Amino acid sequence: MQDVFSGVVDLERSARQSLYRQLYEQLRGAILDGRLPAGTRIPSSRAMAAQLGVARNTVLAAVEQLAAEGFLEARRGSGTLVSAQLSAGLTRAARQRRSGTRPVYALSAAGTRLAGISRTSDGGETPRPFMPGIPDIGAFPAAIWARLLRRETQRLQPEALAYGWTAGHPRLREVLCAHLREMRGIQAEPEQIIITSSAQGALDLLARALVGPGDRVWLEEPGYLGARAAFSGAGARLVPVPVDAHGLNPNGKHAVPRAIYVTPSHQYPTGRLMPLARRLELLDVAERHGAYVIEDDYDSEFQFKGRPVAALQGLDPEGRVLYVGTFSKILQPGLRVGYAVVPSALAGPLGAIQRNTGQIVPVAIQLALAAFIEEGHLRAHVRRMCALYEQRQRALADGLSALFKGLLTVEKPAGGMQLIAGLPGKIDDTAIVARLAERGVQARALSSFYLGKAKSQGLLLGFAGYASEAIEAGLKEIKEILRSNTDGQPL
Repeated sequence: MQDVFSGVVDLERSARQSLYRQLYEQLRGAILDGRLPAGTRIPSSRAMAAQLGVARNTVLAAVEQLAAEGFLEARRGSGTLVSAQLSAGLTRAARQRRSGTRPVYALSAAGTRLAGISRTSDGGETPRPFMPGIPDIGAFPAAIWARLLRRETQRLQPEALAYGWTAGHPRLREVLCAHLREMRGIQAEPEQIIITSSAQGALDLLARALVGPGDRVWLEEPGYLGARAAFSGAGARLVPVPVDAHGLNPNGKHAVPRAIYVTPSHQYPTGRLMPLARRLELLDVAERHGAYVIEDDYDSEFQFKGRPVAALQGLDPEGRVLYVGTFSKILQPGLRVGYAVVPSALAGPLGAIQRNTGQIVPVAIQLALAAFIEEGHLRAHVRRMCALYEQRQRALADGLSALFKGLLTVEKPAGGMQLIAGLPGKIDDTAIVARLAERGVQARALSSFYLGKAKSQGLLLGFAGYASEAIEAGLKEIKEILRSNTDGQPL
């Protein structure tokens, strides 16, 4: 019997992969790269098993799978052969010899733009001070959540396990609608809510649906990189609109927009609040231009004094404001539940688009979240976190003031999860952030949030997810780095 396996099959009995799978993959690879060309006769299963020292069933399983996939064929009187359809011209090796080239992997223009917008790490690591946007994950009521999730999973009806409710489970939409009416002043019906896998998912949905290539979108400057990614991915022309003490200023001379993106209740990254007069101005400008307003209610729940200011959406009589929110910052990032509140006329079309994106939240999680809200756990958690985050903000702000004695300009917002420490103009904030990362401290450069030339240098420092000891240790590292500027000269 001809030894067709010389240099082709080498089975490892100690490997984690089964012998059948090893044999299948090695024969398949040899056929594809031309080592076993078309027409090569494969020994009988008995002969092959004896030659390789494996059970006959192992060989049969591999050969049958290869035959099912078209790599091998049985011919009467000839036995089993490598399929004649796999001529040398179709094998990978032959293609490479003919062209002398390998595939060129290139993103589209939109893909290149998206890949170039750096927001956070890929995850998998424990967040370190002072990464912004990280809640205190350890404070999440995990036992309550596990109980509710287990209960709601056990109660699932057959219809809940089928395809359906792509805009969200009716119960969660009803509960969330009542919550948003009371806590955020939203004017909407449950049917106007679309449940998404995150706030970013909601922004992506709205960008796909409402903005076309070349349409202009106003973005806050500095502003949220996730919004930049969503609208850039839709092919929009991004128009940076400066943020002043009252948030986005809509009264400048800017090209007519298709949409305006704002974070009025807690501007990201500055934490500034847009007052009522500016909100009304914004709505007036949007009406004159016939533009949509996309309101991202970032961090609005964490208000340290008094109740949060009502959402912009509740001031809009025309229905041109689309409201976006998330539970990732309130509870835990891994929960992956966001939502959009949209005008009635758009609810149906947007729900259909949502169906085609595939970013559907599992029903059991939706129902557990509905119960979490209904039973008062969400409000209780937000109250606890407001008290905790206020303490941590004070610890960070006081520590910055004590250590740097006026060198840094600290903006202390009335709530939220992060603050800005402004740097003197001669210091490159991106260089400082890079040097901090070498010491295990995570921060974001304020300049990175500008679409155009940065008007300010600074550090965006998150405090919500870090205990006072971690904040103190991180401040010491910042002090060490800021002892000298990027040229090594004393400050």
